Formats: sequence, structure tokens, C-alpha cells
Amino acid sequence: MVATLKRAAVLTLAATWTMPLAAQEVTASAELPPDGTSLVFVNTQAILPVAPGADSAQARFQAVVSQFEAELAGLATQIDSMLADYRRQESLMGQAGREQKQQEILDLQRSAQQRQQELDVQSQQRRNELLAPILQRVTDVIEEIRSERGYAMVFDIAESGVIAADNSLDITGAVLERLGVDPSALTANSGR
Repeated sequence: MVATLKRAAVLTLAATWTMPLAAQEVTASAELPPDGTSLVFVNTQAILPVAPGADSAQARFQAVVSQFEAELAGLATQIDSMLADYRRQESLMGQAGREQKQQEILDLQRSAQQRQQELDVQSQQRRNELLAPILQRVTDVIEEIRSERGYAMVFDIAESGVIAADNSLDITGAVLERLGVDPSALTANSGR
């Protein structure tokens, strides 16, 4: 139970930050589709890890996750200690004493699971707070390009469920350049 609690906490909290790249190959070129093209796409999951401010936001998020992990590890240690004490004293206790101690351990385990769920929600909220200004800047740049070039619609290929697309309609590289990021950073960060 305790090892599961620790492992689940680490996996859940850490996974809330990571953003895997979409399966679609990202074009690093900043060359834009012709003006007036109806539909173009961008891959925000490729942009976000290299966007300005992403590294510091991730570091601040990791500090929060570490704090939450420490709290959960403390609860797990407390549960381990209670279990060890119970096992040492079990043969000396009467039925009522054993049942009371078992209930105390179960209550602490439930409390730890509830706290883990609360921390999961808090970590997701903190992640969203940290990403909000980065996402807003990326969205503003995408809208600038869309408006300037007369594109009717920009799809986020990472979110839209697109299975295949013509790479000449990809504006990801142009968005990166407008953000001040070298589009070749995509290939450098694809292993993240």
C-alpha cells in the first residue's frame, strides 16, 4: 500500500507537466502557407516545451511536485511505522485492541489516499497557472499570424485528432520564430 502510494504520487504529479509530442512530424521550417489558405495547423505540444518561460515554469512546477512528494512520503512513513508497531504488538493485544489499531491504520491509509487526490488536483491547478501566460503568448502569436495571412482557421494538430496533414500547412516553425525560438529547437527537444 505504502509503496503504491509513493509510486502513484510520483507518476501522477510528474505526468501533469509532461507533454508528449504529437505523432505528426513537425515541420521546423518557418515558411508559411500562402496568404488566404483556408486551413493551417500548428503543434502546440511541440511549441510549449521550448516556448519562452517554459523552463522556469517547469522548474517552479517541479518544486511544487517535490514538496507534495515529500508530504506523501511522510504519510507513507507514518503508515509504515504504524503497521510495524501493530505487527510487533499484535500478539499482545486483545481482539478489541487489534480491531482498534487496524481501524486506525485503515483511517490513516484512507486519509493519505484522500490527501494524494487533493495534491493531484492542486498540482494540476498549479500547472495550469504556470502554463497560462505561456499558452496565452503562444495563442496571441498564432492569432497574429492567422490574421496577417488571412487564414480562415488554425487547427492544433496535437488536440484535434488529425491523423495526417500536408506539412506545407504547418505554421509551427513560424510561431516559434515569432516567439524568438529557433525552429531547430524542435528536433533538439524531441527526445524530452
